[in-house]
This record gives sequence, C-alpha cells and structure tokens, in this order.
Amino acid sequence: MTRTVEDYIAGLSGKPGEVAKRLHAALIAAGGLTDIVKWGHPIYEAGGAVCLLKGAKDHVTFGFWRGAEMLDLDPRLEKGGGKGDMAYIRLRATDDVDDAHVARLVAKGIELNRLKGDPMK
Repeated sequence: MTRTVEDYIAGLSGKPGEVAKRLHAALIAAGGLTDIVKWGHPIYEAGGAVCLLKGAKDHVTFGFWRGAEMLDLDPRLEKGGGKGDMAYIRLRATDDVDDAHVARLVAKGIELNRLKGDPMK
C-alpha cells in the first residue's frame, strides 16, 4: 500500500513517472496545498480537495474537483463524465508542465474552495 505521495511517484515508471515527479514539484512550489494519498493516488488539498495526480500507462491525469468552473483557464481541461464538476488534463511529457500555469490553476482551485467550501461535502 502506498503511504506517501513520494512513494506513489517512485512506483511509476517511464514517462508517467517523470511527468508525475515534475508535476508534484510544481504543485508544491505553487504553495497553499497539503498532499496526501487517498483513493490510491495523490490528492492535493486546501479547504478540501483541490486537485489530483494519477499515473496511467502513457500519461498522468491532472484533475481538479472544481475543474468544470475552470475550463476557460486551460483549453486542455476536459470535463469529466458524470454529474460532478471534475475536469482533467492529460499530461504526456514533462514539457506539458509549466510552473506558472500550474500555480494559476491551483490558485483558482483554492479560491473556489474558499468561496464555495469543500467540494467533497
């Protein structure tokens, strides 16, 4: 069982492992988040869940709980299926991760949680 975000990332191989490491560093640098492994992958929280990182065979999913309200911030954001507000970006290369842009997305996610409360409640 994965105990830390670092353990989770270390368990990823190939390109997804490199992308996850790069994204995690950008998320920590953005500030304001705490990280934890829930539901088998890293979750980043501030007043509730803000975003997630999840490794796949050929990409890393970078998802936001309130992503449906952030679609105008990044054309790569895709609305998730179902009734929720989740939206995702599929990152396939470390060059897909831009620190300043990650910080803007995180700031918006934190702001939405501050205004609307924990998206999990």
